[in-house]
Amino acid sequence: MKEIKSIKVNYKLLIFSLFFTFSLLVDGDSVLLNIYTVPILVILILLSFYQIIINREGISKKTLIIPFFKTVKKWREIKYYVTVVEYNSDHFSNYNSGYKSALETTFLNSIFKQKTIRNSLGQILKISNCLWFIDQQSKVCLRLDIDKYSNSDEILKSIQINEISYGDEFEVNEPSFPIIGYKKFNEIYFPRNSEELALLENKLTEPEKIKLKNLRKRKENGDKVYLISRDLGLNMFFDKTE
Repeated sequence: MKEIKSIKVNYKLLIFSLFFTFSLLVDGDSVLLNIYTVPILVILILLSFYQIIINREGISKKTLIIPFFKTVKKWREIKYYVTVVEYNSDHFSNYNSGYKSALETTFLNSIFKQKTIRNSLGQILKISNCLWFIDQQSKVCLRLDIDKYSNSDEILKSIQINEISYGDEFEVNEPSFPIIGYKKFNEIYFPRNSEELALLENKLTEPEKIKLKNLRKRKENGDKVYLISRDLGLNMFFDKTE
């Protein structure tokens, strides 16, 4: 199997580090910019550069300059991968006070070129096409934002050859991941057929059942409910056209 390598830059971390340093230099704040903060900023900058490697053994993700910060997963450790479209709040869309923040926002938007959409309340959400790798303990052991890699088609093809896909594409609103450890992947919230969907409906809390009932009533009245259902985490019960 051909080994595939791809480099990714965590622009958010890099720009935060650079702008924080630049702001201290411009403001002449030598108190904060000292022997304690400088090493931290240098480490953050170094951690901004990642490399992903896919070969016959498995898939690994590591920092480019400090390689001992890495995640390595053998193919046998991975149960399957899940194709997930993530919708996350665009925090920079409301960050527009002052010339510094305006400059940062413009710079970030020119780099990321990330697709956005508005939710049912009109708030801007960023769209990320991701792969979640689920290990034998049903935890998200690795997450890849495919849009961030220049050779994403090659990466995806290699993964499809080596791993099983869990169902089709799922849409998740504001997924959260722990800072330490792995996120638990609960299959019940990712139904692939009508039987699994019925099982999920029985597991819903009473408030969720009430929301679902109200959405179905609005649908019967001719309202478009999919965007609202996605904001509420109930979009699996509706078609995208509804």
